[in-house]
Amino acid sequence: MLRAILIYSVSSGKLYYKREYMRLFIVDSTNKKHYLNATAASRKELAIKLGSELINIGTETYHISKVCAEQDSESMPASTVIGGAIGLVAGMPGVLIGGALGAIFGNEADKKSQSEIEAFNRS
Repeated sequence: MLRAILIYSVSSGKLYYKREYMRLFIVDSTNKKHYLNATAASRKELAIKLGSELINIGTETYHISKVCAEQDSESMPASTVIGGAIGLVAGMPGVLIGGALGAIFGNEADKKSQSEIEAFNRS
């Protein structure tokens, strides 16, 4: 799921949206993924946000070290659709060019997201 988070920048005094392309989850003893309703750049940051290194899911308790990150599968199509919609203004060639540009920008965002996911999983 592509998430947009409203963030207030103290230094600039402006509000802006940050897109999240990463989902955090824990795998239980039956190999079922439980997605967390939280975002963080590292496990340490996640523990600070949650106020604990322990996470309760149902009747089970998990240590923060069991949290993993994965890429949100919907990030690339969203950018392609947005690029295509922008291209509608210029007719069919604009749709093709806009869709291609959206895919390229989405691919770049995916590369950045993948490095953020790898950094989280190493933390």
